[in-house]
Amino acid sequence: MNRTSKVEFTFELIRILVAVGIAYAIALITLFLVSDDPVFIIQQFVLGPFSSARRIGSIINQAVPFIFTGLCFCFMYAVNKFNLSGEGIFMFAGCVISYVAIKMVPNLPLPVMLILLLAVGALTGIVITMIPAWMDSKFGANIVVSSLMLNSILVFFTIYIVNYILRDTSIGYIGSYPLPDGAKLPTMLGKFRIQTSLFLAIIAVALVTILFYKMVFGYKMRVVGSNPQFARACGINMTGTIIAAQLIGGALAGMGGATEIMSNYDRFTWTASTQHGFDGLMVAVLARKNPLLVPIAALLLAYIRIGADVVNARGDIPVEFITVIQGIVILMVAADEFMGGIKKKMIYKAAADELSHEDKAKLTEGSVIEEKKED
Repeated sequence: MNRTSKVEFTFELIRILVAVGIAYAIALITLFLVSDDPVFIIQQFVLGPFSSARRIGSIINQAVPFIFTGLCFCFMYAVNKFNLSGEGIFMFAGCVISYVAIKMVPNLPLPVMLILLLAVGALTGIVITMIPAWMDSKFGANIVVSSLMLNSILVFFTIYIVNYILRDTSIGYIGSYPLPDGAKLPTMLGKFRIQTSLFLAIIAVALVTILFYKMVFGYKMRVVGSNPQFARACGINMTGTIIAAQLIGGALAGMGGATEIMSNYDRFTWTASTQHGFDGLMVAVLARKNPLLVPIAALLLAYIRIGADVVNARGDIPVEFITVIQGIVILMVAADEFMGGIKKKMIYKAAADELSHEDKAKLTEGSVIEEKKED
């Protein structure tokens, strides 16, 4: 990573933090105006998520599915194809791996079961993502509309499977038969109760970052998304690159659904959309499609959500208030010109310094050559 790239990465991180800070300032002022006990509410909103080990663990655990779906939408974002099927994939993949664990291979040990269910979740995501991607490529169907409609189909199909195939009639609510022990990921760090799926999320971030910035496919993908005319002129396979990026994103969403079920549930109980897919879209926008920033954006979103839950439980502010904060943050981060002048100055200065260093190096090299000739 050259100096200019480092400056751009650092600036994007600062921009996210500034946007969150402004949104928090507006939220705190609003809380002060509308709450009967504003000091207590503000204290709970800001510090409540860190008031116990369990809540700190909840922030990290809630960030894990955001990381998977955020990485999913980084791929969609990179090629400028907003395939939104990640929302439905997350839920449907959780249902499919539950079916596999309960009906097909209930007695496998944890390591084998983990690999199998992750593979099933990823394959489910690939197959589902292929539908709107193929329709867009073959028929020019609007990928946003087709993927949104597909999400509805997946949600109702999942509910059908839970009700008529997996439902355990011995319990007083809608849910599947219990998951076998081999399909449950353990927790760690005692009171924090952090799920081991965190390690899988970290590995996913590392692999996606390498793919984005160290491999040829990542370069092709980013070129196709940022400058399709140049990509076409260079002979890059546009259709293949766009579809492949979407399929990888779908696989990550499917793995996210699988790890969420294996980490936090004894049985499959989702009877409505989880919204984790759209949360991932929010994370990808916050991270500016940079996979390295996805964990930071996911933790910020999880922290805000836990703060809202604490305020809702202990105060007189509804949990929907958090939507206001999220909206402000998204508007600021998505606006390219927010702090845009500062960014341009920083990049120009870094580029100028880099060029001056290169010129000095060339001059030094030239003088050394001249001295050798004279000798």
